[in-house]
Amino acid sequence: MACDEPVMKAIRYKLHFATLTVAAVVFLLAKDLALPYWISNFNFFHYGLMGALHATCIVVSLRDRKVARPIIAACFITLATVWSAATPILGLWGSIFWAPFDDFLRRNQLGTLAMFLTGSAIGASGYWLLVRQFWLKSLRRADWLRTVALCLVATSLSAVALDVLHPSIDILSPIITIAWWFAFSISLYWSEMSGCANKSTEVIETLP
Repeated sequence: MACDEPVMKAIRYKLHFATLTVAAVVFLLAKDLALPYWISNFNFFHYGLMGALHATCIVVSLRDRKVARPIIAACFITLATVWSAATPILGLWGSIFWAPFDDFLRRNQLGTLAMFLTGSAIGASGYWLLVRQFWLKSLRRADWLRTVALCLVATSLSAVALDVLHPSIDILSPIITIAWWFAFSISLYWSEMSGCANKSTEVIETLP
């Protein structure tokens, strides 16, 4: 049994990565936008925009347009936006995990990176659950671990690269976000390809 892309994959990945590239440009252009102080003294706008743009890219690239009914798509994008906006706070709270290593992190100036990694893992986990609940119900625990691992690697590499390059403009958040986006999407593609291969193997094994 061949792995037939139109049947086996829920997301059209060529379209998805194309729209994700456009979303990256939009996010870079929007990096200087901010809500008025009286509305919010925390950068909820950009963190929410992170989730809204990626979620929109997933909805646009779904293969079965019947499942992406407007109300369902709107709920998914809204929940992704809220989760993304809340992730920095959850990451800050989750940083208590690093308390036993506080001295080491302080000596090596790794406290900020640890907080980024915590937020990355929490954000990836919650968003993965949303994607699974709405669109990719075949995702398994191993797929979740893969997604979190890839997002952590993307966050680490982009943060370290920016620290080495010492950028003269404030592009830290956009670069890390875009790297995280592509890592998350690659993990979905990897999961769907693995699932496709597993189904093909199961069919072959059941043949007489």
